[in-house]
Amino acid sequence: MEYVKYGNAGIVVSKYCWGAMNFYERDGDDAGIQMVHEALDAGINFFDTADAYGKGKSEEVLGKALKDKRDHVVIATKLWVKMYKDDPNGRGCGRYHIMRAVEDSLRRLNTDHIDLYQLHHPDKNAPVEETISAMDTLVKQGKVRYFGVSNHYAWQMAHMLGVAALHNWEPLVSIQCQHSLFNRATETHTAPFCKNFNIAVIAYGPLSGGLLSGKVKRGATDTEDQLSRVGRVGVGGMAGEVLAWNEEERENRVYDILEELEKIAAKYNLGVNQLAMKWTLSKDWITCPILGGSRAEHFSAMYGLFDIEIEDEDLKKIDAMTEMYKFVPYQNQAIVGGAAEQKNWW
Repeated sequence: MEYVKYGNAGIVVSKYCWGAMNFYERDGDDAGIQMVHEALDAGINFFDTADAYGKGKSEEVLGKALKDKRDHVVIATKLWVKMYKDDPNGRGCGRYHIMRAVEDSLRRLNTDHIDLYQLHHPDKNAPVEETISAMDTLVKQGKVRYFGVSNHYAWQMAHMLGVAALHNWEPLVSIQCQHSLFNRATETHTAPFCKNFNIAVIAYGPLSGGLLSGKVKRGATDTEDQLSRVGRVGVGGMAGEVLAWNEEERENRVYDILEELEKIAAKYNLGVNQLAMKWTLSKDWITCPILGGSRAEHFSAMYGLFDIEIEDEDLKKIDAMTEMYKFVPYQNQAIVGGAAEQKNWW
């Protein structure tokens, strides 16, 4: 395992962040706990979850798995999603919800502190001043070590950093954002911003929702699932002819890329999924890609990749064939406006 400093924070984390979204769902809690222990054995010390995953179940199972290892791991979780039925204040990034959500996450994770507490999405109703001051309070209380964001635009992070500096509050240290060969939009705004301000980046979805698993083939019989994956891939505005592509042309482009990736992967005796992860690991602005999955093999296939070198020529070829996907819309964030205005802060 390789380790890396986490942006401006004074911690070192494994180059992989272990994604605990649905690791227990397929085979049960015990199998999920075993997968966490295998990750620890592989040298991973960074685990990410959220209160929204399984309505708290992910946090509970991860807490059980890390019970005897708590002092040696970095645990990240998130808040924002509505967690309390019939409670209009049971969601978002306002102080009222933050203070309640953190206590529930601490209880489910069976810990007295959260190492990285992340805002799952922006909240157009909560003033940034209120959100950051609440996070600052949690850090001062010792319940949170660092705070970060997820699915935010670069300008939204810039706003938050400016407000934090103005009031001498704890600044955000990281962002969790979507990034893969078929969704490179964050390279046009998030990447340069984070490199300039040394903001750590956790990249989720490196296999593009299974599209880069190596199982998606042109002409395969299980087309319904495949086409749903392929159909989610957008097209960019790099060239006028790309915008004119119809659905069939877009699908053929995806299959063309997958087949070229298979050829490159075979050169290194790798699967397409492993090659896609190596490409992600090659990006210097990404601190940690997230390993996700529901089976042990989804994780274990990635553990030995640090001993394999991919030639620069092949990485550049992959860059070139997927260049257009830098210009797709930022697909996982519909909130493009600012937060609510806070008129009594200066």
